[in-house]
Amino acid sequence: MVIATREVSRVMDEILTVREVAEYLKLSRTTVWRWCHAGKLKAFKVGRGWRIHRAEVGKIVGQNSMATHRADKEEESAIALSK
Repeated sequence: MVIATREVSRVMDEILTVREVAEYLKLSRTTVWRWCHAGKLKAFKVGRGWRIHRAEVGKIVGQNSMATHRADKEEESAIALSK
């Protein structure tokens, strides 16, 4: 019984609300809700609210940091070509 309780507790720590994701990413709750609704952020509904796995938030952060890195490299190439 203790093992099952620990497992449930661990899983619950892995699931975030829209508010928690918004605070973590420093975004509005509306933005996070729109991402969930549009499928940009993989989420599931519990009652009227959305829930997001922590790993999905990590994917969004990773995608954005890769896009930023790519944009920085493109800018560096453009500057080097213009010299």
